[in-house]
Amino acid sequence: MHFTILALRMTDNVSSTTVLTTREIKLHLLGLILFVGLLGLWYWVSTGTRAVPTLIEMLKDDDPSTRIVAAEQLGHVGPAAQAAIPRLLAQATLDGSQHAKTTAAAALKSIDLGAARQVMTHFIPRLLDQDAPQRRTACAVLGSLGPVAKPAVPALLALGYDPDELVRRNALMALASIGIPSPPIVAALIAGLRDSSSLVRQTAVTQFAFTVPLTQSVIIALTPLLTDPDRSIATLARSALDKAKPDDAAGLESLGMMVQHSAARDYALHQLAQLGPAAGDALLPVLPLLQDHRPLVRYLAAEAVGAMGVSAKQALQALQQRQQDPDPVVREAFAEAIAGIEGAMATTSSAKAPHP
Repeated sequence: MHFTILALRMTDNVSSTTVLTTREIKLHLLGLILFVGLLGLWYWVSTGTRAVPTLIEMLKDDDPSTRIVAAEQLGHVGPAAQAAIPRLLAQATLDGSQHAKTTAAAALKSIDLGAARQVMTHFIPRLLDQDAPQRRTACAVLGSLGPVAKPAVPALLALGYDPDELVRRNALMALASIGIPSPPIVAALIAGLRDSSSLVRQTAVTQFAFTVPLTQSVIIALTPLLTDPDRSIATLARSALDKAKPDDAAGLESLGMMVQHSAARDYALHQLAQLGPAAGDALLPVLPLLQDHRPLVRYLAAEAVGAMGVSAKQALQALQQRQQDPDPVVREAFAEAIAGIEGAMATTSSAKAPHP
C-alpha cells in the first residue's frame, strides 16, 4: 500500500496541492541526513586540534586579515596548538601589521606562557625606541599579553611622561590590561586622569570604567571628573563610579561564581588578582584552579591567590605542592604567591606582637 502526504497551501484566490510518495519522502529525508552529516564533518575537521595544520598555513597568507583570524582561532585551541608556536612568534615580532602582531601575541599566552614571555622580552627594549610608532606598537603588543607581561610593568610606567600622547595612551591601556601589580598601575592611571591630553585623560577614565577595579583613592580622583567640561569624560567617570566597589560582597560573590565557568574564568581571576586582599572571601573557588590543565589559568589563579595576602594562608600547602609545575612561568608565579602570603603573615604577626 502506498501512502501519500498532502501539502495544501492556500492563498486568497488560489489553492494548490503537492503529493509525495513514500519513496520520495524517504529520499528527501536521506538527503537531509547526508547534508547534516556533511556539515558535522566539516565542523569536526575545521575546529579544535584538527584545524591546527590548516590554521598554521593560514598564518602564511599574504592577507593580514587571514593571519589575524588564524591567530585568534589558534588561541581558542589553547595548549594543543603547540605546533603553531614558531609561526605565531614570527607573526608577533615581525609582522608588518600591528593588529596581526597583537593577535598572535594574545594567542601565544593561551598556548604557551614561555613563548608569550619571549614576545614580551622582544618588545620591552622597543619601548625606548627613538621612533614613536615603534614605541606605540610595543605598548600595544605588551598589552595584548595581559597579566603574563607583568615583568614589563616598570618599563611601561616609565612612559607616563613620553612626549607622544599616543604612546602615553597606549602605555596606560597596556598597564590596565596587565593589571598586576595593582598599586603602581592604579597610581599611573590616576596620574593619567590629570594628563594635558584629553585623549590620555579619556583613556585613563575608560580603564576605570571597564577594566580596573576601584579603590578609595580612585573614587576620590574620579569624583571631580563628574563635572568635567568634556562630556565623554564626565560620562565615563559616572560609569566608573557606578561600578561595584571592592568591598561589595555581591560583586565578590559574582566573581567567585564566574571562576567556575570557563567562558568568564580568565576575566574573573584577573579581577580578583587586582582586588588583592579584598578578594580573600573568593579563595575557595580559586584553589582548585591551581591544578587546571591550562597553564594560563594556573598562572592567573596563583596571581589571584598571592595577592590575597594573609586571607590566603590556607592556600600555602596547595601552592607548595605545585612548586614543580611543568611550566616555568607558572612555577615563578607560585613562588611569588608563597612569598607574598608568607610576607603578609609575617607583617601581621609583627604588628600584633606586644612592644616592650
